[in-house]
Amino acid sequence: MIKRYIIFIAFVGLLFIVPGCGGGDDIQDAPADATITINPSEFTLSDSSLSTTTHTQYFHIVVKDANGFSLENIRLAIAFLWAVPDIYGIVQFYHGGSPVDSPFYALTDGDGAYILRMDFVSGGTWVYSGTLEVTSGSAYGSADFSVDTGA
Repeated sequence: MIKRYIIFIAFVGLLFIVPGCGGGDDIQDAPADATITINPSEFTLSDSSLSTTTHTQYFHIVVKDANGFSLENIRLAIAFLWAVPDIYGIVQFYHGGSPVDSPFYALTDGDGAYILRMDFVSGGTWVYSGTLEVTSGSAYGSADFSVDTGA
């Protein structure tokens, strides 16, 4: 009987120990000396048509350490003034195929990158601009974005 009790206690102890093992999720903010680059770093579209058109633009975001090595599993906060998760908004972010609000959080992949999909409206006399901002810890990157009528 005592032998069963000891085996039972040992088994229950393993149940508490095993989940604590492993590397964890390893998600972190970028170190203070990291750089965040966004490509393209500037985007402008001129559209003088009277009807509106929805476009898709992809931004390639990369995080590197002070030695130039790409950093994976880095938490990014991505924001743009005009982005809302609504089909009636003029700018919409997508994460994993779903519309998301601004700001939203994403992770860099194994290459230290994240591909941002941004849908936006032009034409119909729409004129707007803003700065796409990406932060992680104290690291910061930005890209200028504007839509105008070409006038």
